[in-house]
Amino acid sequence: MSSTAKSFLTKLKDLNDANTVSIKVPSLDKKVEFKLPSIKQQKDLLRTTFDGVDGIITRTAAANQIILDNAIGEKEFLIIDKPAIFIALRTAAIGSNITIKKEKYDLKKVKPIKLADIEFTKSVEHDGITVELKVPTLAVDTEVSKKLAKEFAKFDNIDDKLKQSIDTVVAFESIKYIESISVGEDIVTFKDISVHERNEIVNQLPIALNHKIVDYIGSIKEVTDKAMTVAEEVVVEIDASFLSSD
Repeated sequence: MSSTAKSFLTKLKDLNDANTVSIKVPSLDKKVEFKLPSIKQQKDLLRTTFDGVDGIITRTAAANQIILDNAIGEKEFLIIDKPAIFIALRTAAIGSNITIKKEKYDLKKVKPIKLADIEFTKSVEHDGITVELKVPTLAVDTEVSKKLAKEFAKFDNIDDKLKQSIDTVVAFESIKYIESISVGEDIVTFKDISVHERNEIVNQLPIALNHKIVDYIGSIKEVTDKAMTVAEEVVVEIDASFLSSD
Protein backbone atom coordinates (compact mmCIF):
# COMPACT_ATOMS: atom_id res chain seq x y z
CA MET A 1 0.00 0.00 0.00
CA SER A 2 1.29 3.44 -0.91
CA SER A 3 2.17 6.00 1.73
CA THR A 4 -0.62 8.25 0.40
CA ALA A 5 -3.26 5.54 0.90
CA LYS A 6 -1.92 4.70 4.36
CA SER A 7 -2.02 8.35 5.39
CA PHE A 8 -5.56 8.73 4.06
CA LEU A 9 -6.74 5.60 5.89
CA THR A 10 -5.20 6.86 9.12
CA LYS A 11 -7.09 10.13 8.81
CA LEU A 12 -10.34 8.27 8.13
CA LYS A 13 -9.78 6.08 11.18
CA ASP A 14 -9.11 9.12 13.34
CA LEU A 15 -12.33 10.74 12.11
CA ASN A 16 -14.32 7.58 12.76
CA ASP A 17 -12.86 7.21 16.24
CA ALA A 18 -13.81 10.80 17.03
CA ASN A 19 -17.38 10.36 15.75
CA THR A 20 -19.06 8.89 18.81
CA VAL A 21 -22.45 8.69 20.50
CA SER A 22 -23.16 8.55 24.23
CA ILE A 23 -25.52 5.67 25.07
CA LYS A 24 -27.25 4.88 28.37
CA VAL A 25 -26.41 1.22 29.06
CA PRO A 26 -29.16 -0.36 31.20
CA SER A 27 -27.09 -2.87 33.18
CA LEU A 28 -24.48 -0.24 34.06
CA ASP A 29 -27.05 2.49 34.66
CA LYS A 30 -24.69 4.99 33.09
CA LYS A 31 -23.69 6.36 29.70
CA VAL A 32 -20.90 4.84 27.64
CA GLU A 33 -19.29 6.32 24.53
CA PHE A 34 -19.53 4.24 21.34
CA LYS A 35 -18.02 4.70 17.90
CA LEU A 36 -20.59 4.61 15.11
CA PRO A 37 -20.78 1.42 13.00
CA SER A 38 -18.53 1.24 9.95
CA ILE A 39 -19.45 0.04 6.46
CA LYS A 40 -17.40 -3.09 7.11
CA GLN A 41 -19.44 -3.86 10.23
CA GLN A 42 -22.65 -3.26 8.31
CA LYS A 43 -21.43 -5.73 5.67
CA ASP A 44 -20.48 -8.29 8.33
CA LEU A 45 -24.05 -8.18 9.62
CA LEU A 46 -25.55 -8.30 6.12
CA ARG A 47 -23.35 -11.25 5.19
CA THR A 48 -25.19 -13.45 7.69
CA THR A 49 -28.25 -13.21 5.42
CA PHE A 50 -26.58 -15.58 2.99
CA ASP A 51 -25.85 -18.24 5.62
CA GLY A 52 -29.42 -19.58 5.77
CA VAL A 53 -30.36 -21.16 9.10
CA ASP A 54 -26.76 -20.80 10.27
CA GLY A 55 -26.97 -17.06 9.69
CA ILE A 56 -29.45 -16.63 12.52
CA ILE A 57 -26.80 -18.02 14.86
CA THR A 58 -23.73 -16.30 13.40
CA ARG A 59 -25.63 -13.01 13.44
CA THR A 60 -25.64 -13.07 17.24
CA ALA A 61 -21.85 -13.16 17.39
CA ALA A 62 -21.54 -10.51 14.66
CA ALA A 63 -23.91 -8.12 16.47
CA ASN A 64 -22.16 -8.67 19.80
CA GLN A 65 -18.79 -7.97 18.20
CA ILE A 66 -19.98 -4.62 16.89
CA ILE A 67 -20.92 -3.59 20.42
CA LEU A 68 -17.65 -4.78 21.94
CA ASP A 69 -15.47 -3.29 19.20
CA ASN A 70 -17.22 0.07 19.21
CA ALA A 71 -17.44 0.62 22.96
CA ILE A 72 -14.85 3.07 24.23
CA GLY A 73 -13.44 1.93 27.54
CA GLU A 74 -16.27 -0.21 28.95
CA LYS A 75 -16.32 -3.78 27.61
CA GLU A 76 -18.53 -5.75 30.00
CA PHE A 77 -22.12 -5.74 28.80
CA LEU A 78 -25.12 -8.01 29.28
CA ILE A 79 -27.49 -9.28 26.60
CA ILE A 80 -30.20 -7.01 27.99
CA ASP A 81 -28.08 -4.04 26.86
CA LYS A 82 -28.31 -4.91 23.15
CA PRO A 83 -31.65 -3.20 22.39
CA ALA A 84 -30.63 0.17 23.84
CA ILE A 85 -27.17 0.08 22.26
CA PHE A 86 -28.27 -0.99 18.78
CA ILE A 87 -31.22 1.39 18.64
CA ALA A 88 -28.94 4.28 19.62
CA LEU A 89 -26.24 3.26 17.12
CA ARG A 90 -28.72 2.95 14.27
CA THR A 91 -30.43 6.23 15.16
CA ALA A 92 -27.12 8.09 15.27
CA ALA A 93 -25.82 6.48 12.08
CA ILE A 94 -28.83 6.53 9.73
CA GLY A 95 -31.84 7.86 11.65
CA SER A 96 -34.62 6.50 13.83
CA ASN A 97 -37.18 5.71 11.13
CA ILE A 98 -37.51 2.03 10.27
CA THR A 99 -39.83 0.17 7.89
CA ILE A 100 -41.36 -3.15 8.91
CA LYS A 101 -43.70 -4.91 6.49
CA LYS A 102 -44.13 -1.67 4.54
CA GLU A 103 -45.12 0.27 7.66
CA LYS A 104 -42.91 3.06 9.01
CA TYR A 105 -42.07 3.30 12.72
CA ASP A 106 -39.92 5.55 14.88
CA LEU A 107 -37.31 3.87 17.09
CA LYS A 108 -37.30 6.92 19.35
CA LYS A 109 -40.71 5.83 20.63
CA VAL A 110 -39.31 2.60 22.09
CA LYS A 111 -39.53 2.53 25.88
CA PRO A 112 -36.18 1.75 27.58
CA ILE A 113 -35.67 -1.27 29.80
CA LYS A 114 -36.56 -0.88 33.46
CA LEU A 115 -33.99 -2.54 35.71
CA ALA A 116 -36.76 -3.32 38.21
CA ASP A 117 -38.34 -5.62 35.61
CA ILE A 118 -35.23 -7.81 35.40
CA GLU A 119 -34.38 -10.68 37.70
CA PHE A 120 -30.61 -10.64 37.20
CA THR A 121 -30.06 -13.89 39.13
CA LYS A 122 -32.30 -16.76 40.13
CA SER A 123 -31.94 -20.14 41.82
CA VAL A 124 -34.12 -23.03 40.63
CA GLU A 125 -34.25 -26.50 42.18
CA HIS A 126 -35.71 -29.92 41.48
CA ASP A 127 -35.10 -33.33 42.98
CA GLY A 128 -31.92 -32.30 44.80
CA ILE A 129 -30.43 -30.46 41.82
CA THR A 130 -29.92 -26.71 42.15
CA VAL A 131 -29.20 -24.44 39.19
CA GLU A 132 -27.95 -20.89 39.66
CA LEU A 133 -29.06 -18.69 36.78
CA LYS A 134 -27.99 -15.21 35.72
CA VAL A 135 -28.34 -12.84 32.78
CA PRO A 136 -25.38 -13.66 30.50
CA THR A 137 -22.73 -11.27 29.28
CA LEU A 138 -22.18 -10.63 25.59
CA ALA A 139 -18.91 -12.56 25.92
CA VAL A 140 -20.75 -15.69 27.09
CA ASP A 141 -23.46 -15.17 24.48
CA THR A 142 -20.81 -15.01 21.75
CA GLU A 143 -18.82 -17.99 23.04
CA VAL A 144 -21.85 -20.28 23.12
CA SER A 145 -23.25 -18.99 19.82
CA LYS A 146 -19.98 -19.73 18.03
CA LYS A 147 -19.99 -23.28 19.41
CA LEU A 148 -23.62 -23.70 18.33
CA ALA A 149 -22.68 -22.53 14.82
CA LYS A 150 -20.00 -25.23 14.68
CA GLU A 151 -22.56 -27.85 15.73
CA PHE A 152 -24.93 -26.76 12.96
CA ALA A 153 -22.09 -26.85 10.43
CA LYS A 154 -21.87 -30.62 11.00
CA PHE A 155 -25.26 -31.15 9.33
CA ASP A 156 -25.04 -31.57 5.57
CA ASN A 157 -28.42 -30.23 4.47
CA ILE A 158 -31.14 -27.81 5.48
CA ASP A 159 -33.59 -30.57 6.45
CA ASP A 160 -31.15 -31.99 9.02
CA LYS A 161 -30.50 -28.51 10.38
CA LEU A 162 -34.22 -27.83 10.79
CA LYS A 163 -34.84 -31.20 12.46
CA GLN A 164 -32.13 -30.55 15.01
CA SER A 165 -32.69 -26.81 15.42
CA ILE A 166 -35.24 -26.70 18.25
CA ASP A 167 -33.59 -29.14 20.67
CA THR A 168 -30.09 -27.92 19.90
CA VAL A 169 -30.87 -24.21 20.14
CA VAL A 170 -32.85 -24.62 23.38
CA ALA A 171 -30.02 -26.57 25.00
CA PHE A 172 -27.36 -24.06 23.99
CA GLU A 173 -29.55 -21.12 24.96
CA SER A 174 -29.91 -22.62 28.44
CA ILE A 175 -26.13 -22.90 28.71
CA LYS A 176 -25.80 -19.12 28.36
CA TYR A 177 -27.88 -18.48 31.46
CA ILE A 178 -26.47 -21.13 33.80
CA GLU A 179 -23.79 -20.00 36.22
CA SER A 180 -23.49 -23.27 38.17
CA ILE A 181 -25.21 -26.55 38.95
CA SER A 182 -24.96 -28.41 42.23
CA VAL A 183 -26.00 -31.86 43.38
CA GLY A 184 -25.56 -32.14 47.14
CA GLU A 185 -22.06 -30.95 47.95
CA ASP A 186 -20.84 -31.36 44.37
CA ILE A 187 -20.89 -28.20 42.28
CA VAL A 188 -19.75 -27.38 38.75
CA THR A 189 -19.21 -23.78 37.67
CA PHE A 190 -19.94 -23.43 33.98
CA LYS A 191 -17.26 -20.82 33.22
CA ASP A 192 -14.66 -23.39 34.33
CA ILE A 193 -15.65 -26.05 31.79
CA SER A 194 -15.96 -26.16 27.99
CA VAL A 195 -19.16 -25.36 26.11
CA HIS A 196 -19.28 -28.99 24.99
CA GLU A 197 -19.15 -30.15 28.62
CA ARG A 198 -21.83 -27.66 29.59
CA ASN A 199 -24.07 -28.98 26.83
CA GLU A 200 -23.54 -32.59 27.96
CA ILE A 201 -24.57 -31.67 31.51
CA VAL A 202 -27.64 -29.68 30.43
CA ASN A 203 -28.84 -32.58 28.30
CA GLN A 204 -28.90 -34.78 31.43
CA LEU A 205 -31.05 -32.42 33.51
CA PRO A 206 -34.61 -33.47 34.42
CA ILE A 207 -37.32 -32.09 32.13
CA ALA A 208 -39.03 -30.38 35.06
CA LEU A 209 -35.84 -28.48 35.88
CA ASN A 210 -35.30 -27.56 32.25
CA HIS A 211 -38.78 -26.03 32.16
CA LYS A 212 -37.84 -23.76 35.06
CA ILE A 213 -34.69 -22.67 33.23
CA VAL A 214 -36.65 -21.96 30.04
CA ASP A 215 -39.21 -19.96 32.05
CA TYR A 216 -36.42 -17.76 33.42
CA ILE A 217 -34.99 -17.22 29.94
CA GLY A 218 -38.48 -16.36 28.71
CA SER A 219 -38.87 -13.73 31.41
CA ILE A 220 -35.67 -12.02 30.28
CA LYS A 221 -36.66 -12.21 26.62
CA GLU A 222 -40.02 -10.66 27.45
CA VAL A 223 -38.24 -7.62 28.89
CA THR A 224 -35.84 -7.27 25.94
CA ASP A 225 -38.72 -7.66 23.46
CA LYS A 226 -40.51 -4.76 25.16
CA ALA A 227 -37.35 -2.71 24.67
CA MET A 228 -37.60 -3.38 20.91
CA THR A 229 -41.35 -2.81 20.58
CA VAL A 230 -42.29 0.12 18.33
CA ALA A 231 -46.05 -0.46 18.29
CA GLU A 232 -48.57 -2.94 19.63
CA GLU A 233 -47.37 -6.43 18.69
CA VAL A 234 -44.61 -4.97 16.49
CA VAL A 235 -41.19 -6.02 17.76
CA VAL A 236 -38.09 -4.89 15.87
CA GLU A 237 -35.42 -7.53 15.34
CA ILE A 238 -31.70 -6.88 15.28
CA ASP A 239 -31.43 -8.67 11.97
CA ALA A 240 -28.96 -8.52 9.12
CA SER A 241 -30.46 -5.31 7.73
CA PHE A 242 -30.86 -3.44 11.00
CA LEU A 243 -27.94 -1.10 10.30
CA SER A 244 -29.07 -0.47 6.72
CA SER A 245 -31.30 2.34 5.54
CA ASP A 246 -34.84 1.51 4.38
